[in-house]
Amino acid sequence: MFTLADMRALLRARPFVPFRLWLSDGGHVDVRSPELVIAGNRFALVGLLDADAVDTAFDRYATVWYLHVARHEMLTAGVPSFGAPPAQPESPAPKPA
Repeated sequence: MFTLADMRALLRARPFVPFRLWLSDGGHVDVRSPELVIAGNRFALVGLLDADAVDTAFDRYATVWYLHVARHEMLTAGVPSFGAPPAQPESPAPKPA
């Protein structure tokens, strides 16, 4: 059974890897950042970001009861949709004419 310790282990992983919690009703909740989760003893509140989110502020959330978590799945790590963009390589200085 999924527990608070399981949730904490996923949230504290370094580097953090987004994950999906599959629920007993067949649905799922994606956790894209540890800052989106408030983990309680028996359930967690998971912030749901809009597709165009530029930070971790959220207006909607899902209550995930650990009892109903059937399994978890690690999602592909990548650049989050919010935060600083990746550094761009410097272009070479123009040659004098």
